[in-house]
Amino acid sequence: MNGRSFLRLLVEGAPLPLYDEVLRDAVAEAASPEEAEELQAEHTLALQLHDTLEKQRARHEQQRALVECAKELAEDRDDPDAVLTLIVGQAQRLLGCDMAYLSLNDDEDRATRMRVMVGATSSAWKDVRIPFGVGIGGRVAATGTPFWTPDYFKDERLTHDPVVDASVRAERQVSIVGVPLRNGKVIGVLFASNRTPGRFSHDAIALLGSFAELAAAAIERARSRQEQNRALAALRQENEDLLRRTADQDRAVAAHDQSMDIVLRGGGLQEVVTAVSDRLGGALAVFDEFETPVAWTPGASEEALKEMSVAAVDSGGTVGGVHDGTHWVTGLAAGTETLGTLVWAPPATSSEVGDLDRRLLERAAVVASLLQLFRRNLAAAEARVRGELLDDLLMPNPGTYSSLAERALRIGYRPRRRHAVVVAHVRVENRRSLASAAADLAAASDGLSTVRDGRAVLVVPSDDPSMTGRRIARSMTTRLGAPVTVGAAGPVDDPADLPAAYEEALACAHALLRLERVGTAATAADLGYAGLLLSGGASASEFVTRTLGPVIQHDRQRSTMLVETLETYFATGQSLAASAKRLHIHPNTVTQRLDRVKRLLGVDWNSPDRTLEVQLALRLHRLSRELETSTAARP
Repeated sequence: MNGRSFLRLLVEGAPLPLYDEVLRDAVAEAASPEEAEELQAEHTLALQLHDTLEKQRARHEQQRALVECAKELAEDRDDPDAVLTLIVGQAQRLLGCDMAYLSLNDDEDRATRMRVMVGATSSAWKDVRIPFGVGIGGRVAATGTPFWTPDYFKDERLTHDPVVDASVRAERQVSIVGVPLRNGKVIGVLFASNRTPGRFSHDAIALLGSFAELAAAAIERARSRQEQNRALAALRQENEDLLRRTADQDRAVAAHDQSMDIVLRGGGLQEVVTAVSDRLGGALAVFDEFETPVAWTPGASEEALKEMSVAAVDSGGTVGGVHDGTHWVTGLAAGTETLGTLVWAPPATSSEVGDLDRRLLERAAVVASLLQLFRRNLAAAEARVRGELLDDLLMPNPGTYSSLAERALRIGYRPRRRHAVVVAHVRVENRRSLASAAADLAAASDGLSTVRDGRAVLVVPSDDPSMTGRRIARSMTTRLGAPVTVGAAGPVDDPADLPAAYEEALACAHALLRLERVGTAATAADLGYAGLLLSGGASASEFVTRTLGPVIQHDRQRSTMLVETLETYFATGQSLAASAKRLHIHPNTVTQRLDRVKRLLGVDWNSPDRTLEVQLALRLHRLSRELETSTAARP
């Protein structure tokens, strides 16, 4: 045995235990104590060289990562908040720590305030004010000098504050390092922390400090670009205001006469909308009390109609006209009855509603109310026949579907359209007008309604059962003067699926009542795990698919381990370092996998509101796999 054997181990990158084995064998074969001592010295030298090489590799990897982060920060961005989020995310990746966060200084207030955090499990840190000199952040902000501690609460060098300590304790932080964000002066602090005690190496602190210098420059660039964009936007707005005032002078006063002429000629609602929108420009639409568009400007885009529908919902059917900054909205009414909403989206060159515009729109609203009332009365006459049809459709008897389809066509109802099924519950003392309220809503939206076991059942055209349920709950609550609880399901486009959708909607209504959420509306997807536990009709597999479906499919298609990583992440208290140790991978790999989960499930997958659902879905998924394995193993 000679020194070249240790050199070969270094070249081959052999593990450290092998060095000890080679030394033991060589010492056993040594011809003299002097030779054994020489071998021991060579072994020590080889270990020192191994450590040096490992440190050089780590430093090279850190420098490479720093260069990559610098490239990303160098891209032009005019959103300071986006830049802050990018900085904190990159800092966490660079150090492979559990958490990274950032605060910005307020020199007048003599404090630095928390802005962005990655790896948090609560919201206790948001907008926390750290006075200068307090804790790590206040100390670094005041002195401009990096500071680190292996154990925050045991470090006697620190000045503590109850609010700051509470936020640290809420995130279970222990070892923390902070470095200044400096751009001529200290503008904030960049932090990294772990949920376990431990030292931050000099290389790690230096790396974070180098990155902080790049980050401070990126923050200032983004702030400068944002101010420039604000100035340009202000100039554009002034120019648009000037053009609008000039165009207002050319408006024709004959708008009022045209509205009256339409009434006298017996024109329909679509004719009123077309004529008024020709005068005003932009887009005009009339929505019934169910927020379904019944007439709109020819050529109006689907996107414009959706935005106008949102404005109609937000207005709450207010009569008299309101302007939300983008749309002019007024409710349509006859006596105490709500008949719908009229919404105007002005042309791009108009940012305000002028007096002439307002008068024309008010007249149009009166005409639209009269026409809507007439339309509702005709629809109510058909309610009884439609109710009988719906009762038959909800009976699971496929043999009668052909005759039911013929009956539906005779009354102008198309059962093959996509429908939402809604079950509405109200207290017994408020059910006197339940049938008529449901019939009016169904007729206004070309749907069907009936009453079963004291609950209204509506089947209405819709691609969004959740939104449809909320709208019906709102409308019926207003009409009945009492809270109406609504369960919804669908959409379905086959009459054979109506009975099952009805049972699901009924189960959702029961779940809401058990949750004491009277007066609200929800689908099975809205209720999540609560619906799974309380509705009596939800499926565990459906809940797992809704919550974790994209992650499970990704694992199956690409043979990845995202589900296992999530299970380990939660089992270790959401610690990147502990998860990496248990999975035998690098913390950066854990971070990359969790980034993939975020892209699959959405940026809020790890928020406090969704964490419980994700963990429940993981446990149900594991239980399902264990049951499958157990069943397959049986003889």
